[in-house]
Amino acid sequence: MFDKNELDDELHQMFEESQQEKILNSQAFLQPIKILKKTDNIVFAIEEGNNVHDALKIMLKEKVGCILVTKENKLTGIFTEGDVTRKSILEKMDLSQTKVEHFMSKDPLSLNMEDSIAFVLNAMVVGGFRHIPLVDDNNIPVSVVTVKDIINYIVSFFSEEILNLPPKPIHKSEEREGA
Repeated sequence: MFDKNELDDELHQMFEESQQEKILNSQAFLQPIKILKKTDNIVFAIEEGNNVHDALKIMLKEKVGCILVTKENKLTGIFTEGDVTRKSILEKMDLSQTKVEHFMSKDPLSLNMEDSIAFVLNAMVVGGFRHIPLVDDNNIPVSVVTVKDIINYIVSFFSEEILNLPPKPIHKSEEREGA
């Protein structure tokens, strides 16, 4: 049974936390990746040896920009829409006969849930990545952090200013009024 005082204290604490102004500073980026409100916690993976066509079907069905490639459940690569675009334009090949390993980025940089958001941002900026696989201590994929996850995190600091905007931007007239 719940103690009324404990429940009141917990509700009061939750209210105070929701009323505190969030400040976007360097400390916000030192937080662990696990605090991100992930848009999608499902890991889409395909085993090595499968073909590109099957990987693309999963990506289209699930509306994701990447799929992780595994061997015996351990991360060995990442297959992105960019990989296909860049590599398939120049090569004429049957995607149903081509193995996903031909297109994937092998041994991608991966992080874990305890690494900081700053590490994700650094990897995205320096490496030009839009997706970073997250793995456990055994190199088994547990999630993928995306640029969208980072943007959502930053927007959470300015929710009133950004989410309360009118549906269309207001453009100011560049013409002078009058004669």
